[in-house]
Amino acid sequence: MQPINMQQEFKKYVIPSMLTMVLLGFYGIADGFFIGQVMGDDGLAAINIAWPLLCVISSLGVGIGTGGAIVLSLKKGAGKEEDANKTIGNTILLLLGASILFTILYYCFSSKLLHLLGAEGILYEYGYGYMRVITFGAFFQIMGAGLSPIIKNLGKPVLAMNMMIVGLVVNLILNYVFLYHFHMNIDGIAIATCIGQAIVSFIAFYTIYKEGFKPSWLTLDQKICKHIATIGISPFGLTVTPAFVIVFTNWQALAYGGNAGVAVYTIASYASYVVYSLMQGLADGIQPILSYCKGAGEEKQISTVLQKAFLWSGVLCVIFMFSLYHFRYDFPVFYGMAHETATEAIPAMALLVFAVPFIAVARIFSAYFYALDEGTYASILVYAEPFVFTPLFLYFLPMKWDLVGIWAAYPLTQFCLAVLACVLVKRKSRKFSL
Repeated sequence: MQPINMQQEFKKYVIPSMLTMVLLGFYGIADGFFIGQVMGDDGLAAINIAWPLLCVISSLGVGIGTGGAIVLSLKKGAGKEEDANKTIGNTILLLLGASILFTILYYCFSSKLLHLLGAEGILYEYGYGYMRVITFGAFFQIMGAGLSPIIKNLGKPVLAMNMMIVGLVVNLILNYVFLYHFHMNIDGIAIATCIGQAIVSFIAFYTIYKEGFKPSWLTLDQKICKHIATIGISPFGLTVTPAFVIVFTNWQALAYGGNAGVAVYTIASYASYVVYSLMQGLADGIQPILSYCKGAGEEKQISTVLQKAFLWSGVLCVIFMFSLYHFRYDFPVFYGMAHETATEAIPAMALLVFAVPFIAVARIFSAYFYALDEGTYASILVYAEPFVFTPLFLYFLPMKWDLVGIWAAYPLTQFCLAVLACVLVKRKSRKFSL
């Protein structure tokens, strides 16, 4: 195999990947903006309670798609083109199966799930209207999120980014039309989201077809599917983690601050999701390069990729930390919050500043592990957040500091994840040159 041009490949994949993840994150953030303007604090609280259900299906698409994309890069790096084509076909089959399964599950249980997440009264009414539409659009949510990594790893990261841009623009336009002209409230937001993802799915399917797709690629291969699932469980965890964090935090915010507490957390979660998405985009951008280097036996390049990733993340951290602190009041007001609620959001926004550098460390090392097919360490790092650190801090900190304790839980969690990541990398340093 010819050695790759690291500088060229880094720019080719990382910049479009970062922009793609930010655009993906803006789907929910844009929805929140329109809802806040039209429906106020209750609308913001309702969509935040329902959002984890949407996050689960989109994360499932990301997990399967990224798992398939990594296997695809490993096969291409090893020169196994036939297996690479089969990987694309099996990824599509897994995405289709997940779409059917979750459409059925949400149709039967979305009402009960909303109650479990804490939706009652007006929050349940709004949330159920949202999920009623999302259920029947699950196919597009999963396919849109899942095929984008495949397109990127086919050597078309700019197209993957442009797909998201088109979907986002359509979503924004329809949000405005459905809310301001047809007065459809939260169900109109859901319809706009599904249509945006449907367009992304169509572009992705067309691109794969133009790449020479053949029906024989769709032959189910258990070995390939297992490999996809083994790798995909880590990126799935990375993208679904915010959903579990939101669920646990919503419960505590409702208990300590009522609907207003959830509204404050909604705004803080939007801000953190921008940071999280950009850092995850950076991590996803280095993934194809790391996987290709591993498959091609060019493991000496891995340290170079990581050094560049941390240099870029350092610059982004400075920008985000300054922006979050400077706009700690203006950001909530921008979303339509009343002055009193926006004032209550200031401590949450200020504490979020301390989480930024640790988010970068955890995301980059998580991608490093699953890109190199080190699923065990990647899974430890991914699932420690929603099932160990987040519940622990959210349970104990509010007992002493009430709502401030809830806002402090996130930066403390990210700090622990960063420390854990460094420990795991040190343990693997004998296997990979860092």
